Amino acid sequence: MKISKLITTLSVLGLAAGTLLAPVTAHAAKETTVNVAAPNGNPEFIVNTDHGPEGYYGELIKRIDHDLPQYKFKTTFTSQNAVFSGLQSGKYDVALNNSWYNASRFKNYYHTRATSLDDVRIIYRKNSPQAKYLKNATSLKPVAEHKLSMVPLATDDALYSVVKTYNDTHSPKVDLKPFGDQSTADALGQVASGKYDVTMYPYAAFREVQNTKDGKKLAVSKSIYLKSAYLLVHKSPQNKKLTAALNKEIDHLYRDGYFEHLTKKYIHENTFAFPNAKKAYNAEFNK
Repeated sequence: MKISKLITTLSVLGLAAGTLLAPVTAHAAKETTVNVAAPNGNPEFIVNTDHGPEGYYGELIKRIDHDLPQYKFKTTFTSQNAVFSGLQSGKYDVALNNSWYNASRFKNYYHTRATSLDDVRIIYRKNSPQAKYLKNATSLKPVAEHKLSMVPLATDDALYSVVKTYNDTHSPKVDLKPFGDQSTADALGQVASGKYDVTMYPYAAFREVQNTKDGKKLAVSKSIYLKSAYLLVHKSPQNKKLTAALNKEIDHLYRDGYFEHLTKKYIHENTFAFPNAKKAYNAEFNK
């Protein structure tokens, strides 16, 4: 082959290759950074490690990051209060928190489809006089009927809404007292010490402390509620599109059984196999 003909051939091939490759480069999706806030001290759901976030939501956010290449999810660990103040101000786009429904949250933030299903139980002292009423409890009825004292709950805590809803539709009512923000450990410690008779938390929270000094003094009822948890998103035009992308991904993961996988791996039981799980999952999404 003559040199001039070889050069011409290579030039044509180069142009063809350039024509094929150029659109990929020109139309490559721009990666958008999503600032995610995760609370410290919530090991049953998420924990900070040298390899990034781990646990139920740590694995979930990594899967979402992998499945949505147009976004880069950057997780920062901070206090519970800072998660919500940052979400409100726009410092953070997403709260990687086990957030249940309440009217204020769903009004102030976008919310995704449900990302988990929590088994809520009454927690009480072992061998206490009240234990006989609570061991087989499946609702708050024995707490109300026997006038048991409950650890006060913050009014913006979704657990407060659970008890208030019960009180709105039942009599006698649970003696519900509002209080400021406190940790799970503080609430469980107050029951273990005998200051209060009962508190309520997801079963996973109890499992995290059951072998501690206070935890060994505690026991749990049977399941009294299944509650869906949602991701909360700062309201902005850009995040409205993000929320739609998250919802599509979350719906796919739910239908694919991925949440069942995470639940069995991290939450000690498969709440998605409970008898009323389908009714409870995503129940508040359209509120």
